[in-house]
Amino acid sequence: MEVIKNLLIRFRQSGVLLLIGFFLIIYIAFGFVYWQQGSQQKELEEQSAKISLIVARPLPSEEKLRAEYDEANLSLAPMTDSDAIAILVGIAEKSGIDTSPDSGKLVVPSAQVGEEKVGGGTYQVFSFKNISVQGDYSNVIAFISDLDSGETRETIALKKVTIGQIEVKGEGEGETKTETKATLDVDLYTKL
Repeated sequence: MEVIKNLLIRFRQSGVLLLIGFFLIIYIAFGFVYWQQGSQQKELEEQSAKISLIVARPLPSEEKLRAEYDEANLSLAPMTDSDAIAILVGIAEKSGIDTSPDSGKLVVPSAQVGEEKVGGGTYQVFSFKNISVQGDYSNVIAFISDLDSGETRETIALKKVTIGQIEVKGEGEGETKTETKATLDVDLYTKL
């Protein structure tokens, strides 16, 4: 009987140690999983913060969206060659270029008209080759920047620019004024 009691005491001690070891392994495993999820948790918190900023912004009103839609359709409305030239002349005037026919500061040749498929739509393309613009450097650069950025009209694509400096001698007191001359290739898109 004494032997059985000794055996039970031994098993109890071993069982307690085994139970403590089991809990220790589980604790370490949970700690490892928590440690791994720390970086993922930080990523999720950053994404949540970014999404909160987007969701916090008010949605544009239906009227504003309708106005933008109508403006886009209007800017893509079919037009003639002379309408396209009028748009380019308007941008030049806005940029400070002298557009009077006598000055020769803006020469816009007739466009080559073609079609181009983009996405699901077909567009009419007015390709203007060798548009010549001349004036103060800042005015010429403003004209080029407007065409390149789509500030006035998003359906204009500036294809190529060649810029050169020219010297103009004024009449009178021997004044010399440096002007800039640029040659441009521009495409203007309209919806068919």
